[in-house]
This record gives sequence, C-alpha cells and structure tokens, in this order.
Amino acid sequence: MREAPDDRVVQALREHGGLTRHGLAATTGLSLATLNRSLDRLVKLGRVIVTGHEVSTGGRPPEIFAYNGEGQVVAGISVTDTGATSLLMTLDGGVVARDQTIFGRFTDPEVRLQLTCGLLDRVIDQPKWRLVGIGVAVPGVVTGTSGTVSAIHELGWDRLALGDLLSRRAGLPVLLDNDANCLAVAEHQRGAGRGVANLVSLVVRNGLGAGLITNGQLYRGRHHEAGEIGYLLTGRDSLRRLFPDRGELEQLIGGKRLSEEANRLGLDMASEATLPHLIALGHEQGGKAGKLANELLDLTALSIAAMCVVLDPELVIIGGSTDEAGMAVVIEGVRERLVGRILRVPPLRPAALGADAIMIGAASLAADGLH
Repeated sequence: MREAPDDRVVQALREHGGLTRHGLAATTGLSLATLNRSLDRLVKLGRVIVTGHEVSTGGRPPEIFAYNGEGQVVAGISVTDTGATSLLMTLDGGVVARDQTIFGRFTDPEVRLQLTCGLLDRVIDQPKWRLVGIGVAVPGVVTGTSGTVSAIHELGWDRLALGDLLSRRAGLPVLLDNDANCLAVAEHQRGAGRGVANLVSLVVRNGLGAGLITNGQLYRGRHHEAGEIGYLLTGRDSLRRLFPDRGELEQLIGGKRLSEEANRLGLDMASEATLPHLIALGHEQGGKAGKLANELLDLTALSIAAMCVVLDPELVIIGGSTDEAGMAVVIEGVRERLVGRILRVPPLRPAALGADAIMIGAASLAADGLH
C-alpha cells in the first residue's frame, strides 16, 4: 500500500532526524511541490517543526525540519451498552493514559449520553499532554459529515448527530466510526493483521459486527454499512418475513436475545451476557445451556463462512471481548464447523491488542485524519 505524502515525510524524519527540503525529497522520493504542500500542513498541525538552518553556500539558508511528537496525543474512546472506556495514545502509538465510566443501572439513552460526555470532558481536561485528535467507536452505523449514528439498539441511540455533538463539546474534531472498523484498523496497523492486505475483523460481544480491510484499505461500502452482518438472512423462511427494526441474525444472536436466554436458563452470569461468555458457559455445563451454545456457534460459523466465501480473506481476527477463555472456545468451535465445508478456512486469530484494540483503532483513525 502506497503511503500518503504526509506519512512518508513523518516516517523519514522519525528515521533520519532533522532534514532539509532537499534531504526530504531525496529520502521520500516526493517532488518539491508535493513536499512543500505536505510540510505546510504538518507544520500547521505541529507535527513537524523547524529546528534551525543549514549553513548557507549562498542565498537563503535551508531550513531543517524535525518530527515533533513530543507531548502530542490522540484519544480513542469505545462506547458499549455497559460503559465507555478511553485511552490516550502518542502519535508513535504508545498508550500513556486510560479512563472509564460504567453505566451500571443507568439504561436511559440520554443518561448514557451524559455519562459518555463526562468521560470526554475528563479526556480533554487532562493537563499533561497536548490533545490533537479524538476518535470514538460505537456499535452501529455512522454516516454523514455530522457523524450521525443509527441503529445502535444497545444504547438506544438512533439518528443522533453524535459526531457534531461531541466535536462542539470538545472544541476539537471528533472522528466517529463503527467499532468493528476500528478493530480492523488497529489490528491491521499494529496487531495480528500487520502485513496482511485482506482481512476480516469480528467484534464478538453482544452479537456480531465485521470490519473489512481490502487491498490494505478499510472498506466501508456505499452507505457505510459494509460488515453489518446482523442483517444476514439465515434460511429460506427469512424471505417470507420482514425485519424493519433489527436484522434476523441480530434477533437470533444479539444482546437482547442473549440476556433473555441467560435469564430463561437461570445461568449464573458473573458478567454481562455476552456471546463468548454464554458459549463458554454452555460448552462447560452442557444440557440446555450447551444446546444454546451450539446454536450460537452455528450461527457465528455461518456468518464467518459467508464472509470467507465472498471476500476470500487472508485472515479472520476475532475480538471485542475481554473473555479470553470464551473467545478461545468461539474460535475453535467455528474452525471445527467450517473445515471441509467451504473452499478455504483462513487462519482464525484473537485480536493481538486485546481489550485495547477498538480504542487504539479509534485513536489511529483520528491520527490519520490530522493529515
């Protein structure tokens, strides 16, 4: 994948230290016109600074440019039905701070929004670092320049211009994206998908969501709805029904059904009723819980099979949950179900960045948006 000019300039300055325009042109291969435009942008953003001048051999002494990552951070925030978590990441990718807010017994959509804004306020008010960008991951579709979120049933948010709202509050641009897209970006840039040009990332938590990297780029689709696999149909009977609110797969495998089944079976839930947790618990207990676990695994495997057959990815990354034992059961169960049933089962791997992956992806997208 060809790097953008700004990325090439920053990388050259990181690797070689201070360079003049002609030194940068020789190192990056950029034309002087393209290089000058890139330097103008990067200096305005504070990512590159002028540190001095070379000795002149006649005429104006050449400026020396250097990378300025010192003290600059981007924030990544992930919002789920249980709360919001954040981290601060330097432009070099180091995590320097974390925070969280728990929604707890608060289920009202407006209260959850207020609590999320409270976390954002704390992120902005930290005194130690210079915050230059904010990325926010949400479990739903994000469209338009205002960052409008829709169909976030977990949070009760629909047709909410969340990006505009958060940007006004922060006094900084806030980039909003789907959580599975953020997972895909993080793992592609820094995790299990480094060096892989085509991959699928799955957020396996309250249902399923997919992020797609094709030819080294995040693929969102015409309406930013690529990877909304909650709307997959599961059989012929599906064609005789309508799904105006929630897609069929989401009805069968989403958070609402998971909670209902956990209550119906009287399962002792140490944490929220997530897909990996219920599958692992059913795998261990057997009986009715085991039957439910097999059904959930079957539906998960069918979803992954559909994506593998259509996209032919090099790798499928599964993340979005802190339940490592449950994720291991999901991965092994899916692999067993697909071998011998589709053309090729790609490697199935857990997210290498663990619980940080979605936040790192949001922060990375915000950093990319600084260019």
